[in-house]
Amino acid sequence: MQSRTVLVQAMSQPAAPVAERRGAARHVAGLGALARPLEGQDSLWWGAQVRDISAGGIGLSLCFPFRPGTLLAIDLQGGAGGSKTLLTRVAHVEDKADGTWYLGCEFVKKLSDSELEMMI
Repeated sequence: MQSRTVLVQAMSQPAAPVAERRGAARHVAGLGALARPLEGQDSLWWGAQVRDISAGGIGLSLCFPFRPGTLLAIDLQGGAGGSKTLLTRVAHVEDKADGTWYLGCEFVKKLSDSELEMMI
């Protein structure tokens, strides 16, 4: 008979803290945006609200849960009046209590400092 080793963490011990994975500081943003998946022939744009933005990524609230790994074109109006379309990849999705979805997306190409300043 083979024996198996099973690792068990005691319930009384606090869970290990989750490591911060962000490589850049996030800036709170209240910009409106449109999101469209690049895959498929559907050219439907989904209305979104930008929650936060950094040089490496963007957090969006919208009413559709795009799957992690989905490439999205994000069209947003910058805080200084400029507009820009950014290519992103969905990193994680979170179901919110209000019926919306929070999408954490990473930019395919990081924003420069000047591009980020235009967006906040």
